[in-house]
Amino acid sequence: MIHEAGETPSGPGSSPKLTELHANRTARRPSWPHEVHMRCFALAVLALALPHVTQAQQTPALGAEDALAVALGQSPEVRALVLDAVAARASTRAAEDARAPVLTASVNGGFRESFSGTAAGAVRNDSRTVDASLGLAWTSDVGTVLSVNLTSGASWRTVNRDPSTTTSFTIGPNYTGQLLVNARQPILRGGGRDAVLATEREAAATEAQSLQQRDTQASAFVRDVLVAYWELWYAERALEVQREATALAQRQSDEARARVELGTLPAADALRFASTLAGLRETERSAEASRTQRAAELARLLGVDASTATTDPEIPSFATLDALAAQAAERSPELLALEAAVEAARQRTIAARNAARARLDFVASAGMVTLWADDMLPGAQLPGGRPGFVATGGLELELPVGSAAADAQHDRAQAQLEAAEARLEAGRLTLRASLATAHEQAADARDRIALATEAADVAERLAEAERGRLELGTTTPADLVIAQQDARAAALRRLRTVVDAVTSARRLEDTAGVLLDRFSLVRTTLDAAPTRRSNDEDGAVR
Repeated sequence: MIHEAGETPSGPGSSPKLTELHANRTARRPSWPHEVHMRCFALAVLALALPHVTQAQQTPALGAEDALAVALGQSPEVRALVLDAVAARASTRAAEDARAPVLTASVNGGFRESFSGTAAGAVRNDSRTVDASLGLAWTSDVGTVLSVNLTSGASWRTVNRDPSTTTSFTIGPNYTGQLLVNARQPILRGGGRDAVLATEREAAATEAQSLQQRDTQASAFVRDVLVAYWELWYAERALEVQREATALAQRQSDEARARVELGTLPAADALRFASTLAGLRETERSAEASRTQRAAELARLLGVDASTATTDPEIPSFATLDALAAQAAERSPELLALEAAVEAARQRTIAARNAARARLDFVASAGMVTLWADDMLPGAQLPGGRPGFVATGGLELELPVGSAAADAQHDRAQAQLEAAEARLEAGRLTLRASLATAHEQAADARDRIALATEAADVAERLAEAERGRLELGTTTPADLVIAQQDARAAALRRLRTVVDAVTSARRLEDTAGVLLDRFSLVRTTLDAAPTRRSNDEDGAVR
């Protein structure tokens, strides 16, 4: 049994001293409506894992933002979300860097011997070469593939120039140089910005989709942390109410037994108080189990032990339905993820349509070659004193014979695009309905706070009236017990209503996609790149 504010313990099971102590205690307590609001806005220092008051006072209060800060720093779920975003960004960079200029270089050397016949017998010939090359290749936004290659080398040859003798001559060193520019411009398949950039744009859209899905999961995580936070607050408050009720029922039961021994109270009335005490002990044990479960759930989300988590509640406010609907249409991560999925599917369709086209390329090359030598042998001088020039050009055509796999892939990509557009339309309809439902639930829970407060006040006054009637002898202890039970139940309903209002508001903001905007720390953590962790002794990355 527990007395609410304004009640004075009297009648069976009460004593003048008890009445005086209770009057002094309740005189310092504010009215219940005021107390509820004070509880909602004041710091509630609660021990979530330690049952004693002295231990609870040693545990620092943990506010909503503090709980989120702990969760962001400790929870592996948050780290997984951040790493998923890093992987998505890396995929985009890989697609963008696929057309990065490529530099090639090589150095080669060779030695070769051969034989030739002369009038005087066989002669051994040999050749020695050293060459080096440097090239640069690049693909433009319209599909043009350009490459520039510079090659230079030196050669020495030992040959027999007169078949009538076995005399050999060494020619060289001869130096060669070549500069060649190659170009390939796709005309059908692979030509144009849309075809070339389709892969990059698909990767960027996929990254945007991944980031929005990350925000959706992060918003759900923040919502779960806040809901668990407030559920734990209610469990702790409910346990506090039950403990006070059990303590009061114990005192009333002891005093009733004493009065039975004195012959001033029937034994049946004492049994009524004993029965109430037994029921309250059972209820208190259930409240302790509920608190432990809530503490464990919050500790799981925070990534720390439950003994470090206490609560600090406050009543939130939320925007109107029209304002939330406008914000959700522009900022809901679920809708933005679906829009990004549509864009990715559109780019896949463009790439598939391009792959289904015939290949017709214009190819051309131009360059120059030169040769010079130190021995000034005849034939080693450049004719006309200028290098030689090289120029080629033409068309290349590639056509599939019969049905091509690219056509089927294009049909599949087109179907996936239409499916993504349908999912986007369905997502918009679902969001509107979910937002209207969540807003009504949040508004209902908020409005019920005043109604629950009024109901609790009425229950308190009724319990007080029953106590007065018992003093006059016009009622029974059973009626007093029922009235006090009703008052306690009304107080718990009032606390439950406060929690429902808070959690419904957070669920509403999660549905609208604006929950993350309330906490800048969350956004900073999600956008930050995680530090690399060293491998352990087994070689596994932590």
